[in-house]
Amino acid sequence: MNNLETIENYLTGQLTTAERSRFETTLRTDPALAQSLAFYIQVKQVAQAEARKQRKAELNALRQTAKQPAAPMRWVAAASVLLLLGLGWLIFRLETELPTTAQLTDTYLADKYGQLSTTMSGDAVSSLEQGIDLYNRQQYAEAETIFTRELNRQQNRQLSGSTLKGGLEATLGSDRLLKFAGLAALQQQKYDVAIQRFQQLGQRTDLFSNPGLFLEALARIKRNEPMDKEQAKKLLDTVINKNLEDKKTAKQLLNQF
Repeated sequence: MNNLETIENYLTGQLTTAERSRFETTLRTDPALAQSLAFYIQVKQVAQAEARKQRKAELNALRQTAKQPAAPMRWVAAASVLLLLGLGWLIFRLETELPTTAQLTDTYLADKYGQLSTTMSGDAVSSLEQGIDLYNRQQYAEAETIFTRELNRQQNRQLSGSTLKGGLEATLGSDRLLKFAGLAALQQQKYDVAIQRFQQLGQRTDLFSNPGLFLEALARIKRNEPMDKEQAKKLLDTVINKNLEDKKTAKQLLNQF
């Protein structure tokens, strides 16, 4: 089975549970597959837009035909019904083949956070690099342990009244640790923990770029408990309205709700 066939079967729910699990595991570590999936999704979206455009044109043509008295009205009506049924089936098929919000979320996470950057600076570089290495090797529980330990250490340093330099480093480093710890929890489907971390990150007002609200929305989409969908929509709206990080992807996700 080639990649395109596998991608189509994945998006249309035709893979077995084991096949789907293998595909999603590969998706996290294979940038080429993630790019293929993203391209396939874009093609489907274009196809849907073109189908809707064609449907509108056909309906306009039908209205014009209906105004012409020469054609027997019953034949015009019958042709209209058949055409609408055919177009309706086409639109239904295209829409059912489009990826769900959860699938778009998986694609985004695999593409952007399947691997973490190892470019770090600060006191605990070696520990952070170890955590990142574990994350990139999909040892998420071990990575989360390291990220959480370093996060607690930096937060305790702030509370203990350390030097100005140390306090500043803790402030600058804790945002990355919150994000990394949240992502490691998310990869383990520990959605409550991930949401808590991303909420803490989203509340930071001292950052030039803050993905906290957007990542919390993704975690809520993945958790999919009552009210999560509505809360995710509100978070994505905030990302768009405040022109925050990942605004473009937030718009794409909102279009799928």
